[in-house]
Amino acid sequence: MCLSTVYLTSGKEQKEVMKEVARIEAEGHGFWLINLFGEKIFVEGSIQAINLADGHFVVLEGRQST
Repeated sequence: MCLSTVYLTSGKEQKEVMKEVARIEAEGHGFWLINLFGEKIFVEGSIQAINLADGHFVVLEGRQST
């Protein structure tokens, strides 16, 4: 199973948003991150990088919605 960790960058800061992300769905100006347990987080922004071969991570640039 290929699960990823999603990081969010804003300026020079980078923080981990969610681990074990199984699905990412685009909506409007952002993405729904859905983990293995069905928990969801919405992040406004754009894709900066995706690496599914080495490290299994996604980097989004933007901000997390509250």
